[in-house]
Amino acid sequence: MSWSGTGDEAAGDGAVRGGIDAEMKPDGFLRRAGIRTLDPGALYNLGNIVGFVVGLAVALGATASGGDNATLWGLAVAHVAGSPAAIALTTATAVFFWGGIVYTKAWANGPPPDPGLNRWGDVLSGIGAIILGAGLVMLGNPWLAASAGALHAAGKFGSAASSAVVARDARVSERTGAFFKDLVLVSRVPAILAGAAALWRELALQESMQGLLLALSFMACCTIWAAADWMLLSPQGWIKTTAAALRQRVSRV
Repeated sequence: MSWSGTGDEAAGDGAVRGGIDAEMKPDGFLRRAGIRTLDPGALYNLGNIVGFVVGLAVALGATASGGDNATLWGLAVAHVAGSPAAIALTTATAVFFWGGIVYTKAWANGPPPDPGLNRWGDVLSGIGAIILGAGLVMLGNPWLAASAGALHAAGKFGSAASSAVVARDARVSERTGAFFKDLVLVSRVPAILAGAAALWRELALQESMQGLLLALSFMACCTIWAAADWMLLSPQGWIKTTAAALRQRVSRV
């Protein structure tokens, strides 16, 4: 993305560009949040592990408290593969985890990541999102399936496709890729809103500790995944350019 201008305009553009460049580094806003050494893949998998472990623990605890005589092993198997929806969600988690490992390899030497490995990370995440969407539909939640599944998959596949054709038309590919990377982060919004509503309901009603733990872990996972999405954003994207411009305005006040 080119920047031009003279006088105050050039200075302002340079400041915005500097802000964007600073945010692209892992020690940008993530450092201010206390995250210094984690790459996007590690963040994705941290969220995957938290979500899976808490969900499994809550399922085992709830069943045990209900007086079920089944073994813990049997309960665990039922949780991860006891129904078509459970199988879909478990498979999606496994694919997401695989994608996280690939992202980590892509970012082994820091930014910028290896383009080929980063692209495969996008593809795997897109596949995982499709499987997740199918599982959510089986659970009767088509709204989240559309956002966390279809919209997220579109963003990931679009990012991968844009990266694949960068050599043919770099300018168009960069702009298109930036749009799809922004779309990935935007796809988190419905899930975050749903999670916030669930957490508020659990805090207000205080019906069960299991429900509160699930709501808290879901919000934590969404936050961690969004942080990983942020690290993958393009400096040409609307989100980062807007964030940098707003930050510069605030700093001048």
